[in-house]
Amino acid sequence: MADEARGADAAAAPGARGKVVSGLLRRQAVWLVAALLSGSGALLFNYADEYGAGLVGHAHAISPWLPFAMVSLGMVFLCQVRDRFFPGTEGTGIPQAIAALKIGECPARVRVLSPRVAFGKILLLLCALCLGPTIGREGPSVHVGACFMYLSRRWAVFPKEHVERGLILAGGAAGIAAAFNAPIAGILFAFEEIGRSFEKANASMIVRTAIVASLVSIAALGDYLFYGAINVSLLTIEQWLYVPAIGIAGGLVGGLFARALLEVTPRYARVYASSPILAALVLGLGLGALGMLSNGMSYGSGYPEAKLVLMEGGSLPWWFLPTHAAASFLTLVSGIPGGLFDPSLTSGAALGDLAAPFITVLTRQETILLFMVSFFCGVVQSPITAAVILLEMTSARFFTLPLTTASIIAYEVSRLVCPTALYEALAETFLARMRGDLPRP
Repeated sequence: MADEARGADAAAAPGARGKVVSGLLRRQAVWLVAALLSGSGALLFNYADEYGAGLVGHAHAISPWLPFAMVSLGMVFLCQVRDRFFPGTEGTGIPQAIAALKIGECPARVRVLSPRVAFGKILLLLCALCLGPTIGREGPSVHVGACFMYLSRRWAVFPKEHVERGLILAGGAAGIAAAFNAPIAGILFAFEEIGRSFEKANASMIVRTAIVASLVSIAALGDYLFYGAINVSLLTIEQWLYVPAIGIAGGLVGGLFARALLEVTPRYARVYASSPILAALVLGLGLGALGMLSNGMSYGSGYPEAKLVLMEGGSLPWWFLPTHAAASFLTLVSGIPGGLFDPSLTSGAALGDLAAPFITVLTRQETILLFMVSFFCGVVQSPITAAVILLEMTSARFFTLPLTTASIIAYEVSRLVCPTALYEALAETFLARMRGDLPRP
């Protein structure tokens, strides 16, 4: 009998191994499709950003009142469509990914990362990019990537640690990586900001997904630098003295921006709850007015303006910084889908452009780059991501230490004026709305 049992086990073993191999291959195939979709979503937003900027610019060339009407009425349209058909798509999308990690496996997480939310996020951002609000695209790229990766668990069996955290973190990393051709920054952002811990059990999936998503972007656009290659050199002792000063200044201004955003957003949400159409129209009119004051320069993400001052030696008028920052602030307060990476980096570049004539020890590019990393880190309080993403955007490897130093100093200064990190606070607000404790924007 024992011999017969051993014979039966031996016969069954190949079948069992076959099932294991089949399950593994299925899981890898499903993962690959989800990673490709995550990268494709970010690539779609890239194309839409370029098309939208051209559309708004063409409208402004016809008449400044045309983009004024587009953004004013467009805010009402976007908010109404969001509220009526796609609740849960509000904001940048990064707080939703953080909130999904916090609540664990439950029906609420399924709603936050559902196909409806992914479709709504894509549709609303595509519309918004063509209407002129001052938004970026990395936040929705993170949210959509997290949705695609999390949905993949329906078609394959993943390990428990991947279902609980890894798929969401991998989707978030893919969104940043593909949006800016910055895979290392995407990986670090998943650890530093979304997960807020090093995920050893999920590290391989996060890295692989970020690489695949970046390859999607590279296949379509080539292996590009987001801003372009920048020429910087090692700093002298005298030049190094300005690094902490810029870190303090940029971190303070960025922290105050984030603090003001966290103070105003819940107040606006209460006003919006009682008069949604009027509240959205007022913000839209504000964006239109800023567009008129800035001669159309406050519309869109601000990427062309940042590239102008950083890479092309151009200069911006003094009023660009306040109008662009104010437009970014109003757009973020509204809660329409859209990111803040691009607008924040542009505000930092404008700040550096204003300061460069007074800092003659550093080159103009060095000053602008330090202000970009400092202001951006002051807003998002992710110092490692802030430094690495600018390194990947510009290939400024000799500037690694100054950028990292300024970013860390900016982070510490920002925490003094804004103790709770922006994305963390917005995630808590999103969770409170899910529970019904707060009105939706």
